[in-house]
Amino acid sequence: MMNKPSRREFLRVAAAAGPLAAIGMSARAQGIEEGFVMGAQSYSFRKFDLAGSIQRLKEVGLDVMEFCAVHFPPDATDEGFAQVKALLAREQVKVPSFGVEGFGGDAAANRKKFEFAKALGVEVLTADPAPEAFDNVEALCEEFGVKIAIHNHGPGARYDKVADVLKAVAGRSPLIGACVDTGHYLRSSEKPHEAIEALGDRVIAVHLKDWIMGGEEQILGKGDMDLVATAKALKAIRFNGPAVMEYEESPDNPVPDMKEGWANWQAAWAQA
Repeated sequence: MMNKPSRREFLRVAAAAGPLAAIGMSARAQGIEEGFVMGAQSYSFRKFDLAGSIQRLKEVGLDVMEFCAVHFPPDATDEGFAQVKALLAREQVKVPSFGVEGFGGDAAANRKKFEFAKALGVEVLTADPAPEAFDNVEALCEEFGVKIAIHNHGPGARYDKVADVLKAVAGRSPLIGACVDTGHYLRSSEKPHEAIEALGDRVIAVHLKDWIMGGEEQILGKGDMDLVATAKALKAIRFNGPAVMEYEESPDNPVPDMKEGWANWQAAWAQA
């Protein structure tokens, strides 16, 4: 197991990896590295309206967002949906994923969320499906070509440990997999890179957060997550889904901390 690089080492690698940083911040698709999309989770900007959240996203240096219902409902029939799509198109913000959404035994309600995903161009719904939802959701995945990524949510949640997610996806369509929330795995005393290794090609999406085990959330790269090992694990499985930073601290002004975390991640990726 590799030792976790110091912040000084991260910054040294970041400085040496100028071309990589330039690619990551390119106008083409800020955050695309090695074939997968890097962005932010809109919950990080929950204190701002939709336009404000987009502004902060761009201040971080990204143009990819996994939105959640804080900013607009997962409903293509909502009266504001056309305006949402128009704003995202005008601002050239890509939305590869949406969530985290619950799914239960109401087939009509489940279908409505898949219809929304298709209308918005979302490829992945990060989700907390109830056991009774799986047969219906699996059929909807096949019908709409939209993936479901089961989100682990830490101690006491339905999907707490890696074993819980593996049990849920066993025998299911490859369109049903995992959204690895690195912070919540740390909260559950599991190492994110080991979770990725265990889940393998079932990893559909990633929420990048950093925590101190038994403590509090930190800027990405300052907690107990081994960023280099996590990057190596993603490279090893040829991960090609959305990976989004989520940061719940400093909600009134998360941008400086997120910019620092994004720089740390780029340095780790270059070192992996």
